[in-house]
Amino acid sequence: MKYCFALAALMIAAGCNKYQPGGASVDGVFRSAISPDAQTLFSVKLDKLKAGELYRRHQQQLDLPQLNALVERVGLDPRRDVSNMLLVWDGKRLLLLAQGSLSQANLEEKLTAGGAQRVAFGNFTLFARGADAVAFPERGLAVAGSTSAVEQSLEWRSSGGGAVPAELRERMAEIPADAQLWEVSRGGLPAANFPLRSDIDSALSNISAFVTGTSLGVRFDSGSHLQARIVCLSPEGAQRVHDAIRGLIGLARLSTNDNELDLLRMWDAVSISKDQKAVRVQADLPADLSDKLIAQLGTLRGRAGAVLNPR
Repeated sequence: MKYCFALAALMIAAGCNKYQPGGASVDGVFRSAISPDAQTLFSVKLDKLKAGELYRRHQQQLDLPQLNALVERVGLDPRRDVSNMLLVWDGKRLLLLAQGSLSQANLEEKLTAGGAQRVAFGNFTLFARGADAVAFPERGLAVAGSTSAVEQSLEWRSSGGGAVPAELRERMAEIPADAQLWEVSRGGLPAANFPLRSDIDSALSNISAFVTGTSLGVRFDSGSHLQARIVCLSPEGAQRVHDAIRGLIGLARLSTNDNELDLLRMWDAVSISKDQKAVRVQADLPADLSDKLIAQLGTLRGRAGAVLNPR
């Protein structure tokens, strides 16, 4: 249980100073499909993730089952078809953009066999089922989400109005170029927009009012490296967030038994600092400790499945 808590805490706010500089980027095929109102972007560079040593050691645990399930609803095989994914949240709707070696004819056949209906939308064809839809606006690109989100995305592409908002581009510049997973947000904590477990929601509510945006970068090589920056409304708000995170880490360390050396090493690797309105949390986990933490993903996956698919 403590390993699970440790892994979740570090995934929210941790980092490393061994990245390549230069900033994260959004592939050009995605940019024109992004709403200028986007509040959160979450990118998974699957091709780079799969090339890492840690992924090769823990392929099953690092298959990102929630994202895989979302992509597989479109008829894709994330392990074979998809090289790059981007999730876009505009405050109301979630849009999935997927890029890779996609066979449009095969995907269309799977979708129609699964009950999807062909719907004409301007120069595009949507495959709609219930409230959701999928479109393939160009070779190697899939756009999926609610029908209204997909239609809006296609309109942005057609009009040339789609783009990454300037505020999110500024956040992306803070993320190292070799991060395989990254996230940027504006308008508060992105997690505040989604239903969470009551204890996690309560903890986040204590700091969410002070947060205006976030950036997060994750890289896997032989170990795991994560970096987070939390931008706050004021220096006083940043101090509140800084103190809350330090308190969380301190409490976790105090609750760790002296014989749990791996957990103690992990908490000791976490560094928290404040600079005016921003809070940074950094850590660098070596291969052996990363192996132990990732091994707990199976437990987390089972619990998540029980919550998402109650019997």
